Amino acid sequence: MLSPVGFVLASGALTFGVPLVIALRELATMRPPRPWGGPPPSPDPIPVPPQGGPDEDRNPLPDCLIPKLPPRTPVRVLELVD
Repeated sequence: MLSPVGFVLASGALTFGVPLVIALRELATMRPPRPWGGPPPSPDPIPVPPQGGPDEDRNPLPDCLIPKLPPRTPVRVLELVD
């Protein structure tokens, strides 16, 4: 039978230790290996932003997504009642 202190230590190690070790291992394997004393890996080049805007005859949205204004209704004139 496991003593209460041993149970607390074992459950804490399984709850926090194992995921922490897995996360640290994943972080270590994600980056490329760098030789000690060597230059750091060059960063990715900055992408060039697209040039120009939308064409004059082309809408950036399809017709079904362009809001349509409701038809104009005549303006009501208030009448004074005596």
